[in-house]
Amino acid sequence: MSLSGLLPPIGVEIPCSSYAANVPLKVDVLGIVTLDFKGGWRTRVEANLGAGLGGVKLKFVGCEWSADSPVLGKVTISQADVDTTPLSLLELISNLPPVYRNTMFLDFTVTVEKPPGGGPPLVLSNTKTARIVNNELRVFPPQGSVYQLQEPVELAPVGSPGQVIAALLQFPLTVSHNP
Repeated sequence: MSLSGLLPPIGVEIPCSSYAANVPLKVDVLGIVTLDFKGGWRTRVEANLGAGLGGVKLKFVGCEWSADSPVLGKVTISQADVDTTPLSLLELISNLPPVYRNTMFLDFTVTVEKPPGGGPPLVLSNTKTARIVNNELRVFPPQGSVYQLQEPVELAPVGSPGQVIAALLQFPLTVSHNP
C-alpha cells in the first residue's frame, strides 16, 4: 500500500469549521473571562515532509474565530498578517492503521470590541507563535477531532510585544472538515 494515498496532495486547500468552548482568557484588569469561540480555518498543502513515515507541510491561508462576551463585547481571533509563521505539520506517525500528528503553528490577533476601561476596540497579538496540536488523528482532514493549545499564549497590544496585558490560557478546539 502506498503512503501517498494517506496524505493530501500539494496545492489542495482544506477548509475546516471549529469551535472552542469555555476558553479561559486571562485579562490583567479583569481576571479570567470564559468565552465560547466559533469559526474555522483554511490551510493549503505546501510541501512534502521527507522525515519519518512522511507527511506534508501546511500553510494557513485564513482563520477566524469569534465569541460574544457580556463584558468584552465581540472577541475575534484572526490570522495575523505575517509571513514569519512556520509552516504547520501533518506527520504520519503510524500507518496500520493510519495515525497522524497535526501541529498547527499560528500567529494571530485578538480584537476586543469593548476593552475594559472603554475606548475603541483593542487589538492584541500573540507574543510568540502558538502551537495547536492533535497527536492522535485517525483521519485527515479531521472530523470532530480535538486540538489542544500546547502552552498559554501571552497577548500584548499590536506593536508593543513587551506590554503583555492578557493571555489565552487554553484553546480546546474541536475541528471538522467542511468541504
